[in-house]
Amino acid sequence: KAKVLTDWNHFNCKFLPDELVKVNNDIAFWESKRLQSFAGQVGKVFAATTQDGKRMRNGTSRQSTRYYVEFSNGEVGGFDSMNLTLI
Repeated sequence: KAKVLTDWNHFNCKFLPDELVKVNNDIAFWESKRLQSFAGQVGKVFAATTQDGKRMRNGTSRQSTRYYVEFSNGEVGGFDSMNLTLI
């Protein structure tokens, strides 16, 4: 079960806290309609999920990372990294 991490600085991370990202226009079809509604919007990364809530990497194994983005209207969405682009 994943846990939320709000402060990280691992050099292999695709995104870091407070970075601006844009939700891709072609967000994955398996994501919810609500997350798909954010396509093309820009927001700020503020959290990510990790396996232990302490590290972005689990030894040498890769893990799926979901980044949480806050938009200007205060809404929050959790997106797989492949659905986001750094601005």
